[in-house]
Parts: sequence; C-alpha cells; structure tokens
Amino acid sequence: MLVKNLKAIYEGSLDYGVEGLGVYYNPLAEHLKKFTATLEPQKSADEQLKNFVLVIDEINRANISKVFGELITLLEDDKRLGEENEIKITLPNGEKEFGVPPNLFIIGTMNTADKSIALIDIALRRRFEFIGYYPEYENLNDDEATLLKKINETIFKEKKSADYLIGHAYFMKGQTIKTVLQNKVVPLLMEYFSGKTDIVSKIFADTTWSVTYDTTNFIWDINPR
Repeated sequence: MLVKNLKAIYEGSLDYGVEGLGVYYNPLAEHLKKFTATLEPQKSADEQLKNFVLVIDEINRANISKVFGELITLLEDDKRLGEENEIKITLPNGEKEFGVPPNLFIIGTMNTADKSIALIDIALRRRFEFIGYYPEYENLNDDEATLLKKINETIFKEKKSADYLIGHAYFMKGQTIKTVLQNKVVPLLMEYFSGKTDIVSKIFADTTWSVTYDTTNFIWDINPR
C-alpha cells in the first residue's frame, strides 16, 4: 500500500472502487476520517473567530500578480470560506481545497505621491477600500503646526492634489524646525518641483521662515525671520 494513494483516497481525488486494492484502502481511509473527526474542535455557531491582520508595506512597489496570484479572486467578501459564493482552489504547490477565511484582513500601505511607481491594478482596486491618511497638525506644537499648514496650503495650490501634502512625522523626531526643513522638507520639495529653487522658496513666503537658495555656495539658507 502506498501512503500517497491512501492520502488521495482520503481526500477524494482517487477511487479504487470496491474491488481489488480498494478492499484494503477504503476501510483504512474511512477509519482515518472517523479518527480525525474526533480530533477537530467543534465550534458553536455563534462563536466568534479571532481576527488576523496581514500588512503589506509599499504594496504599489510589488508585482501584484506575483504577490496574490490565484488568491486575487478569493479576497472578495462573498468568495471567502463559509460565504454565499465560497471558492476553493488548488495552489501551485499542490495544496488542495485552499480558501481565504472571513477573519483575515489585509492592509496594504503606499505613498500616493510616488508617481514613478506603476498605478495599482484595477482588479486590486475593486477588492480594497482606499483610505487616505493626511497630516495631523494637533500632534505638533504651535510653531510646527502653523508652519506645516502653510507649507501644505501652498503645495495644494501648486499641485492641485492632496497626494503631495507633507506629513507630520518629520516634525515628531525631536529635531529643530531648521534641521527638519534642511534635511527633509526642502529636499522633498525640490523633488516635487523638479529642482526649481524659486518655487521652493515661494512656498515659504507666507511663513515665519526664510528659505532661499545661495547661488554662490549652492546651499540653502534657512533661518527664522
């Protein structure tokens, strides 16, 4: 008797019938089914499943078809295990009857300002809810909050999109405002505006900070007014 054949009969993918080798395999397969049934915990109908969360950071940088593969359809609410249109598939590794349970939640993060990355596939957009996470000024002190608001107001006017707003995290590392502007904010603005120093300087026109580009030493001169 072969273990792989016994496994196939147990899973229902092989049938020897009631004669020949089936006389040996079938009773053993039935016995195994009865035995394993006693090992599986019985859940009450109203018992709540424990939720599990899978986080995929920078999901827009991934090859979505390789990340999800055949699972892209199974992510839909009505295709999950126990739902109205439940679907099970056989995975490329040979695992049979694979499905996605309803208590699995997938969170994918992305930076929407990164336009150099390919746009998210339409098939993925239909299966996820897209929730924007924008600057929270209340987490900053008054000077930082006022400055960041002014910067973002000007960015929005120039770019006509909230995708380019600068987040509050830069100002939450215990560094001085000058250091944050010098090492984080100004270099990012240079990327946004293709190295146009006049536009970057203009962004700070209505703030309490003077940000100008020194064309002699080719450095940024950043100081409070």
